[in-house]
Amino acid sequence: MSPVEEETEIASCWRVGVHTSIAGSLAQAAENAHKIGCTAFQIFSTSPRMWKARPLAPEDVSAMARLRREYGLHPLVIHANYLLNLASPDAALRQRSIAAFREELGRASALGAQYLVLHPGSYRDATPELGIRTLVRSIREAMQETPAHSVRPNAVRLLIENMCGQGNTLGGSFAQIQEILALVEGLPVDCCLDTAHCYAAGMDIATPEGLRKTLAEVDAAIGLQRVKVIHANDSRSALGSHRDWHEHIGRGGIGREGFRRIVNDPGLRDKVFILETPVDKPGDDRRNLRTLRSLRSDADGAARSPRLRSETRTFRGRERAARPQRGSTNERIRRAAGVRVSE
Repeated sequence: MSPVEEETEIASCWRVGVHTSIAGSLAQAAENAHKIGCTAFQIFSTSPRMWKARPLAPEDVSAMARLRREYGLHPLVIHANYLLNLASPDAALRQRSIAAFREELGRASALGAQYLVLHPGSYRDATPELGIRTLVRSIREAMQETPAHSVRPNAVRLLIENMCGQGNTLGGSFAQIQEILALVEGLPVDCCLDTAHCYAAGMDIATPEGLRKTLAEVDAAIGLQRVKVIHANDSRSALGSHRDWHEHIGRGGIGREGFRRIVNDPGLRDKVFILETPVDKPGDDRRNLRTLRSLRSDADGAARSPRLRSETRTFRGRERAARPQRGSTNERIRRAAGVRVSE
């Protein structure tokens, strides 16, 4: 198969996956995403609750890239560290956040990620207007001073995530997202839409009319084409509660029928869907992914089978048709890293 045919075939699949742990190694994260049936996936590039990041091991980066090609895992989404607050009025915290954000950009580029998702941050005891301007100034400072992220077509795209409107956190409305995007014009920045955050912020996307109203608001404010990734999470919190509490697909306020409408909406069908649902017991990530897939219909309206691998393995199957699969999961990861494995 030629590279062009390979890319076209991968792109034809629904891009859907889960947030996968990097515990163990980056390659293990890719392997685990593949095993549960992902066609895309999200990771943290380092611990999300520590300022000091462990350097990326070149062999691990290479192994992950090879497994992503082998399994057709595209795109790779990275979620930025939770500690970052680029909107902070505290000068010391802001500078520390900018430095860590530059490192996030560098790791995303090294890993070949397509998207880096960022929480817009908190303005604390300042005002939302000042918080937005501080955030934008921080983003510009970091991105324009990071050579690997000069504006170019293949740059990692930063995605500003909408939030649930809790306290003094930015991003609780699409009017704020609109202002942020307008002020970073010229940089590779778009939007990530989180369904649980929408619901907790008071957008009733569980109902047909509420979903239509919300998507019309998104389209008017920023344009649906700028929503590159959807974080598909049900909400354990009540509508308009402003509490960020994710729930399993179909078990929260949005519900199965709400997600059926979301994954089949004409304006959202071509989006990348990433689940950040709870893992209360082993297999929950697979079950949530299966549930979301079962709600998706084909273009002609026929219900899609809930089988996880049918639409995602054509690429891998053709590539491997002429040779049997060999070795354990750990052996495949080691082979991808170029480590010699005894026959």
